[in-house]
Amino acid sequence: MKKTVPIYDKIDVYRLLKYLREWNSNYYIAAIIGIQWGLRCSDILALRVGDVIAGEGARIQIIDRIMIQEIKTGHIRHILITDEMKDVLYDHIKSLGTRVDLDAPLVLSRNKDADSGKRKPLSRYRLWRVISQTARDIGIKGLIGTHSLRKTFAYQAWRDGQRVDVIQKEFGHASVETTHRYACIPEEHRDDLYKKINFALPARRKRSRKRND
Repeated sequence: MKKTVPIYDKIDVYRLLKYLREWNSNYYIAAIIGIQWGLRCSDILALRVGDVIAGEGARIQIIDRIMIQEIKTGHIRHILITDEMKDVLYDHIKSLGTRVDLDAPLVLSRNKDADSGKRKPLSRYRLWRVISQTARDIGIKGLIGTHSLRKTFAYQAWRDGQRVDVIQKEFGHASVETTHRYACIPEEHRDDLYKKINFALPARRKRSRKRND
């Protein structure tokens, strides 16, 4: 079974997000949260409006940090909400309507609940289908799905110079090797770690290197 991969090229990340924002704000907010915070699909769709705003009232105030307990693992993460993400969340919540419902799903479906008449949260299947189809439509290579959003967070953090052990701790992985595989970091970059550290004193006698026939 093939595994999903991160979006390797930053230009492709922007292209995907731009496409989704122009299509539907709910798809966009789900994708940007997945990529920006490194969340699984289940955790993205479990978010409520009240999870990201401070209290009730006419004025929407986005909180500075969100605590999320991952559904799959129970791992608790404390995520900083940057100013840029505050703007994205503010615009999205404003687009949901004039009255702020703290219990409303942050990522909404077009479908409504038969009893309450309120819109349902977006389904995991629908989000997966939108992400994978959009990636194909705009020409992003590799198997892209909802889990690619979380993997993209890890890969791009590493590309920007973040240490793998920091990413490992944030994701709750058992080892650095797990994070390497998860984020699809090329093997040769791990080998570079050993090439860059060299305190060996010059050898007294040069070792003869055998050639492979």
